[in-house]
Amino acid sequence: MLPITEINIGDQFENPLLRPSGLTFVVIDINKSEKMVKVQAIDQNANLIREPFWKKNTDKMFSENWRVFNIKQFCGS
Repeated sequence: MLPITEINIGDQFENPLLRPSGLTFVVIDINKSEKMVKVQAIDQNANLIREPFWKKNTDKMFSENWRVFNIKQFCGS
């Protein structure tokens, strides 16, 4: 699992077993003190799926093999 400091708003995660036809989870908020990450699920057509929800940063979703887009690498930070 990724430490909370390595998860960024804008990062995208997908289940590697369901790629590319599964859902993408986009990080939209981070509460570092509670170690919680708010994600929004989207489908292949960028339609929002249900409401955003909070997950602990220790969830299996937040691992390097689930990450498909790292905003820090994209922005060069």
